[in-house]
Amino acid sequence: MKKKIIGVLGGMGPESTAIFYHALIQRCQKQYGAQYDSDYPEIFIYNLPIPDVVEGLTNPEETLDVLIGGAKKINSIGVDFMVMPCNTAHYFYPGMAKAVSIPFICIFLATAKKIKSRGYTKVGFLSTETTVKYKSYDKDFEKNGIELVLPEGDDKESLTKIIMNILAGRKLDSDKETLKQIIERLKTRGAKAIVLACTDLPILLKQEDVDIEVFDTVEILAEATVQYSVGKIGNEILE
Repeated sequence: MKKKIIGVLGGMGPESTAIFYHALIQRCQKQYGAQYDSDYPEIFIYNLPIPDVVEGLTNPEETLDVLIGGAKKINSIGVDFMVMPCNTAHYFYPGMAKAVSIPFICIFLATAKKIKSRGYTKVGFLSTETTVKYKSYDKDFEKNGIELVLPEGDDKESLTKIIMNILAGRKLDSDKETLKQIIERLKTRGAKAIVLACTDLPILLKQEDVDIEVFDTVEILAEATVQYSVGKIGNEILE
């Protein structure tokens, strides 16, 4: 089976990039029975340190320049397409996609299509304050008929603190309980499923922790990446 070469622009954060790589391997095993080393696609991972985007965009021009530089390095390696397992950094997706000559899978579009395929039209959305503030997800979710229920009040700040703790290697039971309480409040406002729209959140919260369907954007992007690599899907997951 001929497989497209995958380029991963990671480091946002580093631990979620490692989890994404593991998810890619598991997806190859589940989706087409990969067993031997030769069964897997070529994968290049570039861990790119960028200015903090979780707590805000203090210098978006500088951050975009860094990300474009990283995307161009991925492009130059000789991969067939690229992915970036970070929701917050996808605010810069349009500028990055224009700067490279290879296809670039959009995590928001892949997630919206997955949610739509499951029949949900109203979902809770857990992300960084930056992602919410700049509404980077609006277009893809709206065109797929999905309404988002966003955390309100102190819950927004709590989410950012939890994500920063995860990035620092602190996986606290108290943070998990706070996440579960936020999810309960989203459910009372009509959310029928929950999107973990930050690739660090699945490090702390799993499907078995809550009684509502959870869409893990790490797993969704990994599934789309492997499907694109083996030719099961085409450019419908590209912007």
